Amino acid sequence: MSRKTKPNPKLNQLISEFEGPLRSLSPKQWTEKSFNKLIQHYEVQGSISNALEVVELAIQYCKSKVSFYIIKARLLMAQFRFDEAMQTIQVAEPFVSVHNMDLHLIHARLLALQKKEAEALNLIEGLKCRFHKTELQEIYLVEAFIYESMKDFEKMFYTLKEVLTTNPNNSKALQQIWVSVEFSKKYEESVELHQKIIDINPYSYLAWYNLGHAYSCLGEYEKALEALEYSFLINPRFEQGYLDCAELSLQVGMYEKAYTCYEEANEMFGPDTELIAFMAECLIKLRRFPDAKKLLKQSVHQDPYNDEVFFYLGECYTHEHNWQKALENFLEAISLDEYREEFHAGAALAYENLGMLKKAELHYGKAARIGQEQSQYWSDYIKFLIRQENYVKAKKVLDKADKYSVGPDLVCCRIALLLQSGSEREAHALIEELLQDYPEQIHHLYGILPELKEDRRILAMVRYFSYSE
Repeated sequence: MSRKTKPNPKLNQLISEFEGPLRSLSPKQWTEKSFNKLIQHYEVQGSISNALEVVELAIQYCKSKVSFYIIKARLLMAQFRFDEAMQTIQVAEPFVSVHNMDLHLIHARLLALQKKEAEALNLIEGLKCRFHKTELQEIYLVEAFIYESMKDFEKMFYTLKEVLTTNPNNSKALQQIWVSVEFSKKYEESVELHQKIIDINPYSYLAWYNLGHAYSCLGEYEKALEALEYSFLINPRFEQGYLDCAELSLQVGMYEKAYTCYEEANEMFGPDTELIAFMAECLIKLRRFPDAKKLLKQSVHQDPYNDEVFFYLGECYTHEHNWQKALENFLEAISLDEYREEFHAGAALAYENLGMLKKAELHYGKAARIGQEQSQYWSDYIKFLIRQENYVKAKKVLDKADKYSVGPDLVCCRIALLLQSGSEREAHALIEELLQDYPEQIHHLYGILPELKEDRRILAMVRYFSYSE
């Protein structure tokens, strides 16, 4: 969806003057408002060097220099030029009245960035004594920033909680507090805090958003989804609300809801090929393969460099057993990003079904090495080797997998190899352990050795552990 911005002739004139051969502004433009407009423009454009040039002009020509010294220090900090930023603050100090808090706050932030947290906190404590209670919120926000830089997320949480207790609508605190909750694991306290905020202001979309994440971390997914949904119903321009609600819906298997969230986000903020890829993933989970393919093919024309679009097209063709088309799309995805284990796993399966076994083994191996902490890619590789009756190599790969990953699927691979080698007693002992710990995972073993579905002894073991639960 295109977003048209109304032209600003005054701003365009300022840009034209500044970007002329003299790199300056005419005297009639030497106003605080003109300089601020131009600085803001270059910041939005990401041209910090131009913004700094404008700041230097502003300091030279404007009477009110302090605000521009503060801007200069902030811009230098954004470029990690901390020593220059400190020099700027020191130059500005003689011009600052004792009642000007902004320079002191940016000074405290800079000290934190320089890893001088104790000095920064001392400065903050001094400010708390000097300024009125109504100004404490800004001081607490900087204090929270210092605690964040110290990785003391518990103190960061309680500092931001203090801000929100005083002013439940403080958007900066609402935006920052989730980081502290996530790392300090203060989920119950976060739920309590945000419920109180919502009681005061039911239309606080950020409070609903934070509440949703707290519920999610507590495993209360229904409440989490409801809260996340409220966040973007209250503020339809809140993109992260749509995305996080969709992601959680996908994780808990609510694919229709996830699809709807992604679709609404795409209509509001798109067209976006990343969102279309997520929508296609939902459709694949719902086994609506023709709909997914149609969506993905349209997306390829919009963005031929989105690796996930090709991957999901490969997934669609895999489900249709159109192995040649699946392979073409998986290889296209790999050409765009060769370090994605799922891309190689898809290509390996396609190669295997096309009878190109050497290439299949190559990609099974790559998937396992790239995703070495995920048992499924090791087990896919081992099961392929078992299907090829290459038991010696399968055993070597399994031993290697055990160094990086664990999972019931790998236990099933070991059971299969033990049974193949005649070590039935050891295999049956492992089957008992599997049925005790992961009874629902026995299907992995049946997938490797389907004949075990008719094995009386194993069937008796499955029945025994099913009844004993």
